[in-house]
Amino acid sequence: EVSVKMNSDQTAVLIIRRAYEGEDVVLTDLVMRSVQQRWRYPAEFMEWHPEYIAIGPHHVDSMITNVLEVGGQVVGVYVLRGEPPQMELSRMMIDPAMIGHGYGRLMWDHASETARSLGVHLLTIDSDPNAEGFYQRMGAITVGEQDESPPMMPGWHVKIMQYSIPPKSTF
Repeated sequence: EVSVKMNSDQTAVLIIRRAYEGEDVVLTDLVMRSVQQRWRYPAEFMEWHPEYIAIGPHHVDSMITNVLEVGGQVVGVYVLRGEPPQMELSRMMIDPAMIGHGYGRLMWDHASETARSLGVHLLTIDSDPNAEGFYQRMGAITVGEQDESPPMMPGWHVKIMQYSIPPKSTF
């Protein structure tokens, strides 16, 4: 639990915690809102491969699915899947109204530290092209892109990225 000063008379409590059983519906809604409102993707895109976007019960039950709460409201989520020494950052989204407040960086730092604590040396990321710049600023590199693109958005391709997790400093 971290307390962050928002302005001269308000304090917001930030908590990153494991997702609760049954919370997948709320998290899918958050992800869908983020994709639609932030990047203005059409409904046809959202229907193209919804399993690539949605967070199902299996994400909460069998993967590392963590949420960011600000003042008791869920505003972010990330999913780590796979096994060390290499895992995938499967999803990472922030509520569109909360973008630009440093929450993405906070979630990234938490996800990479969680992975490091598990013995992960390499995170792979299948990134939406609109998020590629964010991941590059975090230190990830683009190593390719997927071949498939949605029929309604020719030329749109998921970016394949990697992030080498530096060893924990002993100083």
